[in-house]
Amino acid sequence: MGPDDEGISFAHALATLKEQGSALLVVGSVPEGMFVQASATMLGAPDAEPPRRRLVVTPKSTRETGVRRLRKTGPLSAEYARLITCGKQARSAAASQSLNEVSPRTHVVDGSVGDLGATMTDVVEEFELFAGNLAPAEFRMAFDCLPSLLTTYGRETAFRLVHAVVAQSRSAAGLTHVRLPRDVNAEVVGLFQPLFDATVELRVDGGDLDQRWHFRDRDLTSDWLPVGNPS
Repeated sequence: MGPDDEGISFAHALATLKEQGSALLVVGSVPEGMFVQASATMLGAPDAEPPRRRLVVTPKSTRETGVRRLRKTGPLSAEYARLITCGKQARSAAASQSLNEVSPRTHVVDGSVGDLGATMTDVVEEFELFAGNLAPAEFRMAFDCLPSLLTTYGRETAFRLVHAVVAQSRSAAGLTHVRLPRDVNAEVVGLFQPLFDATVELRVDGGDLDQRWHFRDRDLTSDWLPVGNPS
């Protein structure tokens, strides 16, 4: 297969992920701002039609990066953007509501993994009601909480929740990306990779952010590519 054929195969693989709904595992330790840049490209372009219905699930400590991504990628009204913060010390509901005029609607989860899963389910169901029928890739989710879940609850509980998150996204024909800032060859990455359609590896090279895609069901790994524009 020549270079042109490889480019066509990569473009076809990406198109297939959008058509069918998919889940991406985003790995590699890069600065927070650069992860935000990569995550925004996966959440979608601000002028996309139909507008993407975006959910960011993030620890309370990175709440502002979640807000930033939602602001960059489309409307902030409740039918198009939601933020879920998780963690024992998350902001109170009253504090979150006081920011509603300038921020997306925020759901605060400071309880169990079950509470987090139920809140995500509620948001997806509300998006489906707003949309009537979600078009393929209309729903987008960024899930940043895997490292904190691993620390707090261990691998088995984290695996079960991520499995449920991925299944729910696929049922809505959505695109979900889950962050795990570890080396692609780390043992814990190998544990979670079977849940995902592709692994997106990030690196910083000379100050630029690059990505390399590994597709699970295809014998295909892309070259290192610059992180592009959202879609």
